[in-house]
Amino acid sequence: MLRLRDGRELAWTERGNPEGDPVIEFHGNPGCRLGGWGDDGVLAASGTRLISFDRPGIGGSSPAHTRSPLDSASDPIELADSLGLGGFAVLGYSLGGAYAAACAAAAPERVSALALVSSVVPLGELGELSELGHERQWRAAERWPRALALTYRTLAATTRWAPRITDRVIAAGLSAPDRAVASRPEVRERLRVTAIEAGAQGGRSTVEDMRAAMRPWGFGLDQVRCPTTIWQGDADGSIPVAWAERLAAAIEGAELRLLRGEGHYLIEDRLGEILASLGE
Repeated sequence: MLRLRDGRELAWTERGNPEGDPVIEFHGNPGCRLGGWGDDGVLAASGTRLISFDRPGIGGSSPAHTRSPLDSASDPIELADSLGLGGFAVLGYSLGGAYAAACAAAAPERVSALALVSSVVPLGELGELSELGHERQWRAAERWPRALALTYRTLAATTRWAPRITDRVIAAGLSAPDRAVASRPEVRERLRVTAIEAGAQGGRSTVEDMRAAMRPWGFGLDQVRCPTTIWQGDADGSIPVAWAERLAAAIEGAELRLLRGEGHYLIEDRLGEILASLGE
């Protein structure tokens, strides 16, 4: 736990090589600092120090008033300060892409590289809710946030007492490649851990995390100046390929890596390559 300057607490963890190149990871939604993607052996072999933290009100981190992704960038920067990190790379997965890009824009002198994996885009600028694979969930966050918060809270409770029900709920909304990944025992267990910890304080902050990313991000993607790689599967049932293409066009010099036959969970098998791209 890190006590932030404003008095809030930030929960964080790390994996990989403690002396390795630091990468700050921004989790998806629902997500948290625990249950990270990728094999620990691959992570250790990469020589990376992968640092993950919970956004406000999620997992073990204190809640905060609603902030834009750019406003939220102060938290990972303060975490980096506390760890004595001069420079670091950032990795944003799914909804975490909004917050990772914000960190890169907020601290261009410190962020060495950015990886956006199965990432969202600024809504209204580069994408619309109607293009999403799980549009209903996002519409619920927009129109009925309390109902969606109750859903997340119920999911956490169900996972504690009847994890197989959660397994079925998660699998029901996945593309075929993602169902194959989620069916692996080690991945299934991590998804359960994530569901429980993400809802540890109820579902309100998880929904607010979504709503913040649905509003203006507080910066333009042209403010992202570091080397950027965008990873997208063409069998992603959540994020359309067109969004990755638009991100690549909006961020100067960004490289798009489109993966045939892979889905939203491509990060599970590609983490080593993704981390390697941050050091290129």
